[in-house]
Amino acid sequence: MSRKDSKKRNARPTLEWIVGVVSAIVVLGILAFLSYEALFGDARPPDLVATIDRVEAVEGGTLVVVTLSNRGDQAAAEIAVEASVEGDGPERAPKEIRFDYVASHAVRRGAFVIEGLAVTAEDVRLRVHGYVEP
Repeated sequence: MSRKDSKKRNARPTLEWIVGVVSAIVVLGILAFLSYEALFGDARPPDLVATIDRVEAVEGGTLVVVTLSNRGDQAAAEIAVEASVEGDGPERAPKEIRFDYVASHAVRRGAFVIEGLAVTAEDVRLRVHGYVEP
C-alpha cells in the first residue's frame, strides 16, 4: 500500500468540512447576539395590567374572572391583585389574588368570588399592588 492510498483513506470528506464550518458560524452568531443583548439590550421592567375578562352569576354570589398581562420585558413573581366593589358593608370588603409568576409578555388568569352580591364589571375596581423580581 502506498502513502497516497493511506492519505486518501484518512482524508475528511468535503461535506464534513462544510457542515463543520456552517456549525461554527451559527454558534459564533448566537454568541455574538447573546453578548450584544447582554451589553446593550433594553429590558423594560414588568408592566402589569389587570383587566376584567368576564362577570357571571354563580351560586351565592358573582364570579369575576380577571386577566393579568405583563407587557414588560422582565418577569414578575408574587403579584398581588386586589378587587374592590364600590360601596360600604362587610360583603364589599376588598378581595386579593396572588399570582406566583408571570413571564415577560405573558398573560395569566384568575377569579374572584364576591359573595352575596350581584355586581357588574363597572362595579369592580382592580389594582395591582406589587411584585418581586424572580
